[in-house]
Amino acid sequence: MKKQTKYKLDTSDIFLRELGITNGDGSIRPKMAKKFKQIGRFVELLSERIILTGISKQSTVKILDIGAGKGYVTFATYKYLLDIGVMPIVDAVESRENLTIDGNRTAKICGFDGLTFYNLQAEDYAPKHYYDAVISLHACDTATDDALLIGMNKRSRIIVSAPCCQKEILPQVKNSKVLSKFIQNGLFLHKMADLITDNARVMLLQSQGYKVDVIDFVASEHSPKNTMLIATKRRGKQEKYYDQFKSYKKENGFETFKLEDMMIQSKLIDTQWLDGDRQ
Repeated sequence: MKKQTKYKLDTSDIFLRELGITNGDGSIRPKMAKKFKQIGRFVELLSERIILTGISKQSTVKILDIGAGKGYVTFATYKYLLDIGVMPIVDAVESRENLTIDGNRTAKICGFDGLTFYNLQAEDYAPKHYYDAVISLHACDTATDDALLIGMNKRSRIIVSAPCCQKEILPQVKNSKVLSKFIQNGLFLHKMADLITDNARVMLLQSQGYKVDVIDFVASEHSPKNTMLIATKRRGKQEKYYDQFKSYKKENGFETFKLEDMMIQSKLIDTQWLDGDRQ
């Protein structure tokens, strides 16, 4: 297959039919048109990074999908890797047993021998090997943070995440004198909590040497949760970004953040970076 900058899904692919996105004749089911556009855009963006980092030149590419759900982007990613001529190994972690059973059955039907679904909570998955990329599309709440942590721990070259509901920061923001006195509307508080959460994730990724791009990966009419974080490993650890994160916490009135706590426990954050009260 020739090198291409943009990858497009082929509606005749078996996995799209098995997942209920297309009909037997390859036409897209009307109610699945938005989903088709969403997963197509996700894989297009992932493919650009795979090419830019040189991962596409490897003989084998290993991908981890956290919070895989029904496996829409899981299967699309696997098929993309096949199309560029590499051997894919894709592990998908999903907490709902029925979806993992369905996912493994569909993988067998499609002949995707290197694709495996695991019935586990994201935080309980213990990776056995290095992953070139860790992906996560709308993994609920802090499962996104579990995906980011695995990627950083494994020093994966690419981490792609489209966060879902960010519940951790919201109660802290509600009780914060810093923001709550300025933002009375509950909807605005929810939106602010989302922005604060994702920006905090960006800073922590940067502290581990990742260049992070934040984009709207589909138009809002296709998905209300359309923010994507695309992190590419560029250098070693950068303490200045963790210093920025600590200041950011104080400025926005939140004290605890799961991703930071997990990074400290995993020793991704060096002890000398910590304030005296965290040692």
